[in-house]
Amino acid sequence: MLKKIFICLLFLAGMLNAVAQNISARIIDANTSENLSHASIVINDTENLVSNEDGYFTISDKYTDDALLSISFLGYKSVLVTLTELKKSNYIVKLRPGSFELETVYVSNMAMSVDSIMANVKRNLPKNYRWDNKANSKKIFYREGLAFKPINLKAEMTSAEGYTKKQLTDANTELKAFTNELISHPPQEFTDMLCNYYMASKMHKEKLHPVTKFNVIKATQLKDRSRGVDLNEMEKMASGILFKHLDPHKYYRIKSGLLGTRDTVIANGAFYESKKYRVNTIQEDAVKKKLNLAKNKVTSFVNESNLQSTKFDFITLQELYDYSFAGKTQSENNTSVYIIKFSPKKRKGKYTGTLYVSEKDYAVLRADYTLGEGKKLGGVNLKFLLGVKQSENLSRGTLIFKEKKSGEGYNLQYGSVTTGQYVYVNRPLKFLEIAEDDKHYVAFDLKVEANVEEKEEYFMMSQEDITEADFDKVTDSDFEYVQLSSYNPAIWKEYGGIEPMEEMKKFKTIE
Repeated sequence: MLKKIFICLLFLAGMLNAVAQNISARIIDANTSENLSHASIVINDTENLVSNEDGYFTISDKYTDDALLSISFLGYKSVLVTLTELKKSNYIVKLRPGSFELETVYVSNMAMSVDSIMANVKRNLPKNYRWDNKANSKKIFYREGLAFKPINLKAEMTSAEGYTKKQLTDANTELKAFTNELISHPPQEFTDMLCNYYMASKMHKEKLHPVTKFNVIKATQLKDRSRGVDLNEMEKMASGILFKHLDPHKYYRIKSGLLGTRDTVIANGAFYESKKYRVNTIQEDAVKKKLNLAKNKVTSFVNESNLQSTKFDFITLQELYDYSFAGKTQSENNTSVYIIKFSPKKRKGKYTGTLYVSEKDYAVLRADYTLGEGKKLGGVNLKFLLGVKQSENLSRGTLIFKEKKSGEGYNLQYGSVTTGQYVYVNRPLKFLEIAEDDKHYVAFDLKVEANVEEKEEYFMMSQEDITEADFDKVTDSDFEYVQLSSYNPAIWKEYGGIEPMEEMKKFKTIE
């Protein structure tokens, strides 16, 4: 008995130790108590952290009580606080606003309009955000979240040659259970990844081109394997139900409404292209190497966050927007920073938001943007003709840039980008047997109305220059995701990163 009690005490001690390794603190506005998301935290001038959208960040217990935290947020006065002081304040850091309103901004004793400042921002984009051709290594934390939010789902087998009424009823009962599960428990998934990202320049056809290499330190997936999030996965799962009601020894083509017969063959429970009988790309995607997929996600995020992209038309197409001064503040390096608000002036303008512009070199240090109410980035509406509608109706983000140690331009330090679209599909589907006569068929009605959202976060934790020889020694290495059924903060206790949002903490797979 004593032995069992001793073992239990050891277990509890281990649990307490695990909890102690995750100290969570929160950053708020001292006047309003509002959360300050994406604030910068530097511990002992060595480790970089960033607060999440709720203002929270996590500190490892490897630091002693005299560890010094430098906490800054554009538009607020920076603070220095020790871990002891943080504990005494109940792990709440209050930042006071440090900006002030302006009627006129003066530069070199000359009045400067907001339009002149924005013109200089655009003019200096190539210099401030140019590609760095020196070999370097970055430690990056990347997070991706996907959510399928159904509004209306319906899948029904309407008729099938050779089926009894009971067989049709049984098939529809199974399809109804599938759609009900998606509605009652909307699928979502989260991926966290800590990696070393290497970049160098190599000559190719007499031009310098960037070359990247990628090593994953640790990666986790929160995902319910029984429920897909993206449309491809859901199609695959729904097809598994449909294929049960098709003869596995026969070949079928798909016919969908006005579009006629699709050039696709179904046999043995899988999609094939009719000419070459090659496995459809849905299955091809599943066998791609995880390394390349992960590497491409990080690379794409960085490339798409470059402010020279036409995506950021509130910088590149300034004639579409109205700009106004909202104040002036100091950066953590004591550089004067203009705070500039923007909103659409013409119908083609899409975004509203705030830019923080360095007075020194007109670099955008931070950009907060959101798609304006009623605005769309694109889509197609053939709802009444073909039963299909798609609309890109969600786009918002925060991008934070940090000056390079060399002083020559800026790197993306943190990015948070959320995109989403509305999807509507209402179409009949018919599976026709490929035969000269006596063709069998199975007919379905399919209706999907949903919002699909994706959120990506990127955080450059550290960067250092390396030699070309060091870069050449690095080789890409494959990795495995740690599969989780619920969020476990202890798995990241040895590393920094981004504190998860509440929906991630609440995630649990459905048994």
